[in-house]
Amino acid sequence: MSLLAKKWVLCGLAAAMASSAAVAQTQGYPNRAVTIVVPTTAGGTADILGRLLGKKLGDMWGQPVVVENRSGAGTQIGTEYAARAKPDGYTLMLTFNELATLSAVNKNTRVDVVRDFTRVGKIGSLPVVILGNPKVTANTMAELVAQLQAAPGKYTYSSGGPGSILHLYTEMFKQVAKVDMLHVPYRGALEASTALIAGEVDVLVQFANGNVINYVTSGKAKGYAVASPQRLTRLPDVPTTAEVGMPDLQLEAWYGLFAPAGLPNDLKQKINRDLIEVMKQPDIQERLVTLNMQVQSGTSESFDAFFLNEHERWTKLIADAGIQGN
Repeated sequence: MSLLAKKWVLCGLAAAMASSAAVAQTQGYPNRAVTIVVPTTAGGTADILGRLLGKKLGDMWGQPVVVENRSGAGTQIGTEYAARAKPDGYTLMLTFNELATLSAVNKNTRVDVVRDFTRVGKIGSLPVVILGNPKVTANTMAELVAQLQAAPGKYTYSSGGPGSILHLYTEMFKQVAKVDMLHVPYRGALEASTALIAGEVDVLVQFANGNVINYVTSGKAKGYAVASPQRLTRLPDVPTTAEVGMPDLQLEAWYGLFAPAGLPNDLKQKINRDLIEVMKQPDIQERLVTLNMQVQSGTSESFDAFFLNEHERWTKLIADAGIQGN
């Protein structure tokens, strides 16, 4: 046998051994505890989802699934930790759409959000609603836009801080509506909502979670439009952005499961299938409804394409608007 032929035989054997090892790893997974890193504090939506789905996955796998909150520096500390973990399926990360904007907003971050992660699967999303303080005289989106255009820089909006997703949502709204408002940053999304209903700011573009929906139904805030294709069941009188003449303004607060880059494909597919199976369970469906979460599970490939599109979309907006984080 020639030297070249021997080389090809050895390469084939090596590939076969690697494939067999990957299959064995998938079939035996997991054989110990799995950690889901949540890069925010306990009690938020990502944390709730992590504990809810982690418990069900643990039951399915017969191994503990532990949620580990690693908050700080926005979401950077937990994100960097998860990115540096071994890509063996025993460290996962449940996070949300701020991951797509992290490296664009924070120039000093040590994570490449595209290169350093494997996209395992999308979980779902919360719709986004454009809100006003009741003291604002505009009662419709057309009236609001007219007021904002007539007085550039006079009206204010709150966010969870410079470069936060609420900041970016509002910058997108400003771009589409061709308006200008004064940014008033707060420490987080909860504080931004509190500022609106307390009358400290005029406008807020916020996740339509249970609390926010209650603000609208109770009259503590005006709901001008939902940035989704359909109206919300719990806010039937609030039109969509398409209905008020802004079809390009589509926003969502999405959540997904990630792993460090290099996770073997067979293992990624297994975790994705198990995640989808868990989300089909009736009690999980009911709980997600109470969170106002729209379930959007699918293949890891579809989530990968979705994430890359989100990353490109928001990176362009951040560059165009000259946005920098804290």
